[in-house]
Amino acid sequence: MNVQVSRKEIYRYLGYGNHLPDAEIQELVEQSIEDLQPCSFRSVQKCFSIDVLTENEIWFADIHIRSKDLGKNLKNCTKCVCMAATLGPLPDRLIQRAKILDLSKAVVLQAVGCAMIESYVDQINERIRQDAQNQGYICHPRYSCGYGDFDLNHQKDFIRLLEMPITIGVSLTQGNLMIPNKSVTAVIGWEKK
Repeated sequence: MNVQVSRKEIYRYLGYGNHLPDAEIQELVEQSIEDLQPCSFRSVQKCFSIDVLTENEIWFADIHIRSKDLGKNLKNCTKCVCMAATLGPLPDRLIQRAKILDLSKAVVLQAVGCAMIESYVDQINERIRQDAQNQGYICHPRYSCGYGDFDLNHQKDFIRLLEMPITIGVSLTQGNLMIPNKSVTAVIGWEKK
């Protein structure tokens, strides 16, 4: 799969803001983009009816979430899509190797991986938005565990509901961080038009 990655976004992750890095860093960015093209892009998503939605409580499937921020995000939604995506293990391997051989390259690979997973998730999000529109819904912005007061512990629910170890090869550490690292989960609310 070929995912277009914004150089501007990569430079932002590297801390350059709106400025261009020097030619050496730009070359390292291009090399890192090429190195990460063979990633194992994988995703999974499932749609659920929202059973209860109050200001700070959400129930769907068999999950109960207490989050005022997620409650605001899902206001007026009757359905939600839980999604997960990953670049697979390649970025982690390349970053670990670069940490030993070339720390600058490791930092650039990290930034390129972040921009790449975001770009990939944007593509998935657009497909979900079109699907919602075809069914007479509008999508709310995607919202991930760890945003605001949406507890990171809910990663366990995503892992289980989406069967992520089987479907896309993603598991959790004891601290609820995903492995491979360049992985994302999110909830996308659907509101009837």
